Amino acid sequence: MTPLQNDPITELISRLYLPGWCAALWRLSGNWGIEVPEKTVSLYVVTQGSGWLVFDSPQMSPIRVISGDHVMTASGEGHRFVKQFNNQAEPVAERLSSSFWPTAPASQDDCEVVYAQFELEQLAANPLSIGLPNLVHLNHRRDAELKSCLPLVDLMQQTAQDGEPGWQAMVRKLSELVFIRTLSAQLRMNSSRNDGSAPLRVVKAMTDTVVGPVLNQVLASPESQWTVPQMARMARVSKSAFSDRFRNLLGQPPLQYVTDLRMQKASRLLHESNLEISNIAVLVGYESPSSFSTAFRRWNGQSPAEFRRHRKASESPIAATLNREAMKVG
Repeated sequence: MTPLQNDPITELISRLYLPGWCAALWRLSGNWGIEVPEKTVSLYVVTQGSGWLVFDSPQMSPIRVISGDHVMTASGEGHRFVKQFNNQAEPVAERLSSSFWPTAPASQDDCEVVYAQFELEQLAANPLSIGLPNLVHLNHRRDAELKSCLPLVDLMQQTAQDGEPGWQAMVRKLSELVFIRTLSAQLRMNSSRNDGSAPLRVVKAMTDTVVGPVLNQVLASPESQWTVPQMARMARVSKSAFSDRFRNLLGQPPLQYVTDLRMQKASRLLHESNLEISNIAVLVGYESPSSFSTAFRRWNGQSPAEFRRHRKASESPIAATLNREAMKVG
């Protein structure tokens, strides 16, 4: 791919429609709290201090948010962003109506955050239902993909500090770039973590409106008992339409792709752990060690035991020599 060709994320971003996009810089002092209603996608970039994200849904556990974090509620889940669990929270609309950005130095206990949001109410479908987790949680001090956000955030804060006419519009535009970078980082990290051999192909599939939501679930739990009819129902298309689209995007039929993911996971477990092969079989979705061994041999040309033995021997030639000599003595 040449630099002039659009990559999948560029194609996705060019199609994004973010109705009601707004952004602000907040310095939160005292026992602060912000309440965000459902069907609102929010982005938090914390530059100082910390807080808690507490969700309306009991299925979603609260998370601690610290300095450097980028947190995106990609599914639009209602939530509170609070200093402490029991804090009262003001509606986010009231906080956004204030255009004031404090110019005095922040105290050590303050939380400074870049906040941005768009509304799902006007959309027939969530544009982020494309292979993202419901909650994106990254950190620009830890994740190399987000290092480029630091000068953007610095520019936002300096623009607000200067207070020149139009600074709020600049904050909105710059925050959109940070949002795009966070979205891009999560998609690229997902694809390289799950299929490092072909990240752009996986990213393109993850950003596809039909295959993406299903692929996200498959990548999260390849050990589940997947079937093509089940995947097609999730995608709301026919079985043949889903299979054709999946193959065109990823170069493999759906179940072959699932098998590859399982075998890659099994290879890592065989190499990096001392788990019994029967336990690994269960962890990668097989009901019996024999069915797992058959599938693994078909995929790799070796049984799981042979693969583990050869990998360990190749990494420790001295140990392998000693083992051979011990076997001769025995």
